[in-house]
Amino acid sequence: MSLESLLRPWRGPAFRHIPCESPYDVLDFRFATSASGNRWNYPGEATLYLASGGGVALAEFARHLKVNRPDGIAPLAITRSLHRLEVSLERVLDLRDDACTAALSLGDAPHCFLDNGVARATANFIRVTTGAQAILVPSVALLDHTDRWILVVFLDKLAPDPKRFLLQAASAGTFRVSL
Repeated sequence: MSLESLLRPWRGPAFRHIPCESPYDVLDFRFATSASGNRWNYPGEATLYLASGGGVALAEFARHLKVNRPDGIAPLAITRSLHRLEVSLERVLDLRDDACTAALSLGDAPHCFLDNGVARATANFIRVTTGAQAILVPSVALLDHTDRWILVVFLDKLAPDPKRFLLQAASAGTFRVSL
């Protein structure tokens, strides 16, 4: 089965968090290429990470801080503003689906995604060889719960105006992580 045949439209709510004191709007993606420790993209690839719910966003952020916290950033990143976005994409691959992981020859999914190299290489292959605008992936913080996902959006494959694929944005509160 080809990966292109597994592409599906996807529409629904997803959550993004940003620093509470950020001067930037939740739909401002100017830093989407700057992170070096992301699981599903290489540095320089414009990528947006959205969570299936506020709890998943919190769990992923806390895990990321615990594992990859750069020196000096923790005091600036502890309190986060959560936003609910209404997402509409035309071509999404679901890496939680057995047919998709079989088409990619990934025998140990989802556990193989614990290896950043495997996750990045998989996402890069999909990004370069298919029309996928995004991939649905299991939350690494909640790996055994396939209903808890991350939507990894390939911004370079979408219109520059995020309002074309992010139809609504609303505040969903805040959360605080203490390490």
